Amino acid sequence: MKIDNRKGNRIVLIVLFLLLGAHLQAGPAPDPDSLITRANLFYANQMYEQAAELYQQVIDAGLVAPELYYNLGNAYFKQHNIPMAILNYERALQLDPGNEDIKYNLELARTYVSDKIETLPRFFLVEWYHWFLERMSSDGWARFSVIAFMVGLLLLTLFVFSKRFIWRKTGFILGIIVLFFSLLSFFFAWQSRRIMNAHDYAIVMQPAVTVKSSPDSNGTDLFVIHAGTKVGVVESQDHWTEIRLDDGSKGWLPAETITKL
Repeated sequence: MKIDNRKGNRIVLIVLFLLLGAHLQAGPAPDPDSLITRANLFYANQMYEQAAELYQQVIDAGLVAPELYYNLGNAYFKQHNIPMAILNYERALQLDPGNEDIKYNLELARTYVSDKIETLPRFFLVEWYHWFLERMSSDGWARFSVIAFMVGLLLLTLFVFSKRFIWRKTGFILGIIVLFFSLLSFFFAWQSRRIMNAHDYAIVMQPAVTVKSSPDSNGTDLFVIHAGTKVGVVESQDHWTEIRLDDGSKGWLPAETITKL
């Protein structure tokens, strides 16, 4: 039986395309740098949905950085998806608490949230503590702690080996002070890391959620909160989560209506 050459060529092309597709699917995943470059190009060309997808792919692959969450937040903000923008700005700020660009964009996104919740005043010592804690990221505090520890050891070495009393006294006093700051920085690094991994806060994702008095759909309606509102997570029970607002209000809402930081 004679086969038509044109038909045979079409069959060969189809087979080649199928093999090529299988090869591409089985090939290695694109490296994060190329994905980030493509995402930046999409963003520059106002293709924000495609940019957000690629930034999220990089994060899902395990690369976590404040710049990634910040760019992802910007991409969602450009799409007017305020809850997702706030979520990613908050995650970026956890990794880089002192970044003024992240703070500015987060505050800008919050202006689009309909809930305006007044924060209960905190004791001034607590305010100072949080102010110092937010000066650097956990990695920054850890690096500072290591450097201060090494400097402290050098100063104590001066105390041990110096023959002059004034240098021994100076080395001892300064060494103790620097080692104290090293321990304090280590504590700040640990606290910052604990806060970052605790998932004690979440962002409301649905347009409006009725907060209940108990983890039950038949519970008493307490109040309504809206998309983009940041809530504290108290505890979880079945498919419900107890939340706390900055003004002290508490209640239960369905777990699927929020996303933890």
